[in-house]
Amino acid sequence: QLKYKTFASIILQHHIAGFDCFRRSTLLCDRNVFHALRFVHQECEMVRRLPLFIVANEKPIPLEEYEKQNLTQTNKTMKYLQNTWIERSTMHLNRILSRIGNGNFYIGVSSWNIYSVMKLKRLIEQVLYRMQDALRDLLLDSTAAYVNFLVNDCSAILSIGDDYYWEGNLIDSPFEPKRPAVFYLTLEMGQEAPYYSTDPDSFPKTLRCIMDDTLTECHFVHTIEPSLMKSLIFAENLFLSSVGLLDPIILKRRVALLEYYRKSLLPLRAYASRYTAYRELFFTNVKEFVEQIKSADKSSSEIKEDIALQIRMRENLEHTVPLCIVIGPYWINVQPLREALIRKRVELTAALLKMLTEKLRLKTADVIACYNTINERMCEKPASIEHIYDIRAYIEDVPELVTRLEDRMRSILYEYEILEGFLHNLPDADFQQKWNALAYPRLVLKQMVSVKEFHESEVDRFRKQQFADEATFTASIEDINAYISKFTTLYDVSKVSEMSVEVRRLWKTLQELIDQGHIMNRRQELFEMPPISLNNLFELRNNFKAYRELWTVAADYLKLEETWIGNPLASVDLEGVRRGLQQTHDSLKDLLPLFRDQPQLLAMLEHFVTVVEAFRPNLDIMELLKCPFLEAIHWGQLAKEIGVKGKLSVDVGFDVFLEHGFRDHLETVRRVVVKAEQLRLEQEALWAEEERIRQIEEDYRRARAERRLKRTDI
Repeated sequence: QLKYKTFASIILQHHIAGFDCFRRSTLLCDRNVFHALRFVHQECEMVRRLPLFIVANEKPIPLEEYEKQNLTQTNKTMKYLQNTWIERSTMHLNRILSRIGNGNFYIGVSSWNIYSVMKLKRLIEQVLYRMQDALRDLLLDSTAAYVNFLVNDCSAILSIGDDYYWEGNLIDSPFEPKRPAVFYLTLEMGQEAPYYSTDPDSFPKTLRCIMDDTLTECHFVHTIEPSLMKSLIFAENLFLSSVGLLDPIILKRRVALLEYYRKSLLPLRAYASRYTAYRELFFTNVKEFVEQIKSADKSSSEIKEDIALQIRMRENLEHTVPLCIVIGPYWINVQPLREALIRKRVELTAALLKMLTEKLRLKTADVIACYNTINERMCEKPASIEHIYDIRAYIEDVPELVTRLEDRMRSILYEYEILEGFLHNLPDADFQQKWNALAYPRLVLKQMVSVKEFHESEVDRFRKQQFADEATFTASIEDINAYISKFTTLYDVSKVSEMSVEVRRLWKTLQELIDQGHIMNRRQELFEMPPISLNNLFELRNNFKAYRELWTVAADYLKLEETWIGNPLASVDLEGVRRGLQQTHDSLKDLLPLFRDQPQLLAMLEHFVTVVEAFRPNLDIMELLKCPFLEAIHWGQLAKEIGVKGKLSVDVGFDVFLEHGFRDHLETVRRVVVKAEQLRLEQEALWAEEERIRQIEEDYRRARAERRLKRTDI
């Protein structure tokens, strides 16, 4: 029994010694340590469940919005990792380890040597490993979810080549993914080519940056030592170890993500390129399009074909262009472009219909204008019996004109049927205009009957007016006959100008009476009445003609003579003077036989002939004075010899020369002119000789210069 007790005590001592050894080596020697690790584990589990990326959306969103949401989510998570996680873990450890007090888990230790051998250091290392595992698990799980969310299982994308071309229709997509599309794109039309609201090339770069930037930020999560062991000094760059950018798992996931999105760009671009065919339509200017159609001057049938084509093309757009389409990870909104193209076709159709409507409006308005012209012509208020007969002649052609206009309107109605075929409603004004044009023939024919009845009453009125006009006409003939008889007894040659004016007035009155007589006779014929005799007027005109010639020729000559004498001599045309004198002389000579029996008129005529012949000698002196060789010295010599005190030149009027009696010094003027001509000839000979000498000297100098140049060259 004693041996047994001794053996038991030995065994007990051995176990106690082993337990003490285990107690000294293990961290779980205190239940507070266990609770501390439990709280750390709970915090790490919370970290593992944190959302680091946006990996779920109710609907596709643009890349920019996805990037913003990711940035917000990442910042929120990183704030938790860098602040809240560290603070909560530190708080739990500080609160629980403080219960233990002094010993191996004393957090107030201030010596590095002691701290390095304490269980506390091993505990903190254990916590560090747990936190690093949690952070790594978070990153691996988050990147896996991130890649899985973005790569939405469309195997068809990975199998296409770089030369892929979209061959199918625009509605059915051969790249439908198994999971919903992630990103939202809008297909738009640019000046050069179609494009997407977000540049497709930015997707791989942006998605890679989102993942890499997040992984990089996770390398800056501090350890808990500095915040827990406040009595010790630690470096500022103590961070938890995280997943690196070159980690094999990360590399594999990044490659899968980039490969998927680079491949997805091929069908995306190919699909957009198919819409290049619609670029011309998209940028078609409706006004310019209509102007081109107008300039082509197409017929209504051709315009009808154009309208039908636009309608067919619009329907084709509705059946071939989708509202949206999914290509891999992209949900593409085609509706704005589709609606714009359809709207452009609708606008072109409406513009063509409007153009055709305007064309028909003009045609119909032209027909109505023709009807109105017919009406206005028929309804003109007659001013005379001739006017009535003109209107009657026009009315005879009215039925034929109306028939032609009806034929024109029938062809226009066919064109209106084109608009009805397209269910195009005419504006109210055009609709009214169309039916007005159709109703006009009946109105015109009805108006024609009314006009004929009105003309019957007008004929009676004009017949009465004719009788009154005939009496007035006869009285006018008697008055002018008496006046002319009295006027032809006037013989005052000093009143040539006044007499010529009165003669012209009387002659004009005679002509007007004769013209009125012709009109009266035409009306007499229309009224079926005997003509009025105009013999008295013709005889009166013939008798007055010679008298008129006398006074008008005399007055015209006196005006010419006044201009010849009064104007500067340099401006006088001598040929015109000769011609005027000869014509006046001949005209007056022709009148001499007509006045043989009228001595007084004959004497007046001979007086005017004498006046004309008296001016002829002036031609010689005028010709001499207009000599171009007369210079100032010659004019001075003339003035001195003739006794003129003033300065003479060709710029003064001929009346000055007549006033100083140049006609009496013809020989003197001729002598001076001959001398001036001789002097001019001598000067010209001298100038010619000087020019010859100058030319000889010039030739000599040129030859000498050439000889010198040759000697220099040698």
